[in-house]
Amino acid sequence: MAGIPVLHCITGLNVGGAEYMLARFGAKLAQTHYDPSVLSLMSPGPIARDLQAANIDVATLQMNQSRPGPRALVRLRAIVRSSRPSLLHGWMYHGNVAASLGALLGERQPTIWSIHHSIANLASEKLLTRAVIRLSASLSHRTSAISYCSRVSADQHEALGFDPDKRRIIPNGVDCDQFRPRPDARRYLCDTLSVPTERFLVGNVARAHPMKDHGTFVRAIATLRSLGLDAHGILIGDGHENGIVRHLAAELGITPMITVSNARADIDRLMPGLDLFMLSSAWGEAFPLVVAEAMASGVPAIATDVGDCAWLLGDRQMVVEPENADGLAKLAASILCLSQSARRQLGERARRRVVERFSLRSYVDSHLALYDEILDQQATNAARQIGWQAPVNAARRMR
Repeated sequence: MAGIPVLHCITGLNVGGAEYMLARFGAKLAQTHYDPSVLSLMSPGPIARDLQAANIDVATLQMNQSRPGPRALVRLRAIVRSSRPSLLHGWMYHGNVAASLGALLGERQPTIWSIHHSIANLASEKLLTRAVIRLSASLSHRTSAISYCSRVSADQHEALGFDPDKRRIIPNGVDCDQFRPRPDARRYLCDTLSVPTERFLVGNVARAHPMKDHGTFVRAIATLRSLGLDAHGILIGDGHENGIVRHLAAELGITPMITVSNARADIDRLMPGLDLFMLSSAWGEAFPLVVAEAMASGVPAIATDVGDCAWLLGDRQMVVEPENADGLAKLAASILCLSQSARRQLGERARRRVVERFSLRSYVDSHLALYDEILDQQATNAARQIGWQAPVNAARRMR
């Protein structure tokens, strides 16, 4: 029997936390009573391969990011009407608006939005993004639910006009069988990236982007070295080869102590080899998946106080204010100066927190419950219109 069709609308499928969450969630969802498909507004990026490997159909509007036009609307209407989803699930701002518009052009299906961004200062966002956020606020009351991966993000968006009655908090989830401590990880990391094994290895995994503030990361590594710690910074993500990281490392005289790599598919094997994970982001993070992956890998993690990093880490002493390289370095030093046994205990505690609170299984179960609730309510409302009381779980039995 075919599953209940759900169409996921997302801006694009390039490497990123929300994109990875969609791919991992979609693969699990396909094993349930739901049948997921994905619509990428822009031409699909590399994450499309992960979805297709899970036998999930991927369509695209091939839209220019900044110039949606009539052709995109026509194609959106055609895709929604041909796939006939029972539910539309938007991912990120543009995907959310597309999901709502798709439902309007289709059969008025219930729509869920998901927010994967925090907004400490709206002025930090691009003009087009600000416009989409304001539009989203005015449309938010029309959704069935808004899923936030961060409590801080929910507060920030509701302050901007998003409907507070639609709030659902579903933090990102990690596959803790994939991201786990590995005995051979240190050797694999050092051999793969040609890094000296005797140094303290401090890592960060993110594309080059101003909001990630990798300049603060590099400055923190320089400060650690000035404190007498043999620290080595490792940055993995696209765009670092000729970006600020290289230039600043040369300016600070620590080029040999900084290693950069493009995005890789073996992060789960590299991550457990680190001594410390350091998130340096200045804004925009909501619930950074990569920090949770480091924790699940048994690696102590520290972060700037953006989004829900403090909640994720479980200790406000493990965060510092954004753009504070000295603060990050001092916090990093306090961990790196511990014995190897004490650092291992920190990593074990971090892993337990993710396994107990932020697993992929919990993420999937929370969304299944939300989907079931929305479709059951839709069936109940439809039944009341014709004077019949729908039984509980009618939506699932009728499909």
